[in-house]
Amino acid sequence: MGGFLPPAERRSGVLLGLYATIALLLMLTGDRIPQSGLRGAGAWLFAPFDRLVLVVDRVGAAWRENERLHERITRLELEVTRLHQAGVENLRLRDSLGLPAYRTLTLRRAEVLALAGEPVPTSATLSAGALQGVKVGDAVVSNDGLVGRVGEVYAGLARVILLSDPNSAVACEVESTGVQGVLRFFTSPRPQLLLTGVPMADTVRVGQVVLTSGLSLRYPRGLPVGRVERLARDLNGLTREIEVAPAARRSRLRHVYVVPGPVLPGAPGAEVVR
Repeated sequence: MGGFLPPAERRSGVLLGLYATIALLLMLTGDRIPQSGLRGAGAWLFAPFDRLVLVVDRVGAAWRENERLHERITRLELEVTRLHQAGVENLRLRDSLGLPAYRTLTLRRAEVLALAGEPVPTSATLSAGALQGVKVGDAVVSNDGLVGRVGEVYAGLARVILLSDPNSAVACEVESTGVQGVLRFFTSPRPQLLLTGVPMADTVRVGQVVLTSGLSLRYPRGLPVGRVERLARDLNGLTREIEVAPAARRSRLRHVYVVPGPVLPGAPGAEVVR
């Protein structure tokens, strides 16, 4: 009868019989076969396949990551072009109005050696001081945003007054709307940064970026401070209570940059040392 079966069915029958024979042999002799030897043989046999699968998975992940990076680079290039055009237009407008152009910020790198203050750190010690050109009043920023300003300077060290110091105050503005206020840190009823002095009539939305306004003559204008996280009515009912999530997180505070203080009007090259 086997000769009348198609070749494909004959092969299937042979394979089925072979599998049945192997299964029967394993049932009869399975207890006598050393398990460790089988595991070792299986590991040796399938190791190349495991490595191949791992390589293919990594290549696929790298390909997807490469596509995401290319897309991000393209978006950033377009954004840089747009910002460059906006910058040129801004310079022309400022020149037509007789306003001074924004100056380029000079960055001096430093490392945070220690944080001080309980329960919330209020100051930090930097690994740069007068020998590195650091002066009292210089702003301190991280890759994320404003950290504070230099309060004391020694030969090779400096102490920074952080934004979380209740005695610190920063003149800020909300990006795109120009709403202005003073950023202060409050410990009661809970630790929080609040943008104070903003009238209820001013429009502020959650998620908007808060920048230094430069009106206090202590910080250069345009440094990112944080984002609006919560809106409420102040106790007096006349102003807003605007909670700001800081851009520079203390948990990631390790390497910072010192920015020279703003130039005072009428004193070219002079730096603020308040």
